[in-house]
Amino acid sequence: MVLRLPHLFDDSDEDAFAGPALDLFTDWSTEEEDLAVLTEVLVALGEHSDPRADAALLGYVGHPDAQVRCAVARGLVPWSEPPVFSGDVREALLVLMTDPDAVVRRSACFTVAQGRDRDLVFADAMAALLDDADRQVQVVAVYGLALHDDERCVDGARRLPPAPPDTPHEHELDAVWRYERRRDGL
Repeated sequence: MVLRLPHLFDDSDEDAFAGPALDLFTDWSTEEEDLAVLTEVLVALGEHSDPRADAALLGYVGHPDAQVRCAVARGLVPWSEPPVFSGDVREALLVLMTDPDAVVRRSACFTVAQGRDRDLVFADAMAALLDDADRQVQVVAVYGLALHDDERCVDGARRLPPAPPDTPHEHELDAVWRYERRRDGL
């Protein structure tokens, strides 16, 4: 974590620590055996907008540990202009959206939802998650569809099972209301 701080808090236009930090984390990720440390290293890689970071993360898509795969799902963000996912990242996110672990599926879906890549393949993958066994995955899928201006978010929100007692407000579902306002020109 301490090694990530200079990159996180450098507000200058030229991040003098970004290149050396990326090299450090890329090399470290190939050698680290402790899962907790590896997860943190992958999180650090995900904070770099560089194709080398994506390449390093992609090597862990099929890792046996769910926390490692979750770090990959959260770290794969578009770095190009326009902000679209590269072909390899696209394929990885689609795989992670079908992961056996619900937290990994939710993280991958959230990355796709927050991304500006509006390829129909992502909307279809999120729509497939509307029937997921995990309610939180369903909520993120509804959220993502709303952000992608996909009408399926409305039906998906209606079909959600009731929230368990004491569930905090699910602000992600507010995106459906905002989508309907945009759609209806309000």
